Amino acid sequence: MINVLYIDDEEHNLTSFRAAFRRDFKVFVTTEPSEAVRILVENPIEVVISDQKMPTLSGVEFFELIMPDHPNPVRMLLTGHADIDAVIDAINKGQIYKYISKPWNEAELKRLVEEASELFQFRTAQDMQASDYSKRLYSAQDKLESLISEIKSSSDLSDDNKEHYIGTINGAIALLQVPT
Repeated sequence: MINVLYIDDEEHNLTSFRAAFRRDFKVFVTTEPSEAVRILVENPIEVVISDQKMPTLSGVEFFELIMPDHPNPVRMLLTGHADIDAVIDAINKGQIYKYISKPWNEAELKRLVEEASELFQFRTAQDMQASDYSKRLYSAQDKLESLISEIKSSSDLSDDNKEHYIGTINGAIALLQVPT
């Protein structure tokens, strides 16, 4: 089941959202940004939906707040106010996936949350593959450096052969290193 967090200062919107989607998603709702952060810390949230116009901070500001510690959940901005500056800010600062108008269309919003979850799953799988690949590269580098030590201490090879093999291995190590 998809874990969705919805933050909005209007309690009736939260009630409507929960009623509409409680059978489809695991729904977390709150009116408070601090509570939303706690929910993010304590639960594996895949999709975060935020209202743009809230009294303490905007949806874009909320997304900026959570980005450093919670970059993976897919973010969607929901608002009843057609504000092009908010859309631009959301895209540039909050890195949102979708901008949704109130009142929402239930079928459309359900589809968007499902798409956002698919994107979350894809990104998570990519992150895991990249991490695994990095570990394998570091392991290969360690093995090659160990081989250099063995070659240096070998009495069976001439100095010219040692130099040739070490040069070749160092070239391979250089190819494995991540540019900085």
